[in-house]
Amino acid sequence: MTVAELVKLLGEYPADLRVVVDGYEAGFDDVELERIAVREIRLDANCEWYYGRHGDADEPGNGAAVVNALVLGRPYIR
Repeated sequence: MTVAELVKLLGEYPADLRVVVDGYEAGFDDVELERIAVREIRLDANCEWYYGRHGDADEPGNGAAVVNALVLGRPYIR
């Protein structure tokens, strides 16, 4: 998904609709502005079902491309 696609999608919803991310094991967390950042990721780096499809750019990968991505990070455990 690109920023343009996300903006278009978000435009279809009420401006006051809450935005959340999946919780660590269950439930949901609010998106926190300080956890939104651009960072380098390695595309298609992981094949295990319990990892996200893409990985950190600095971790070894399968030769997949490294790109910038806007990451909506889950809040840290308090």
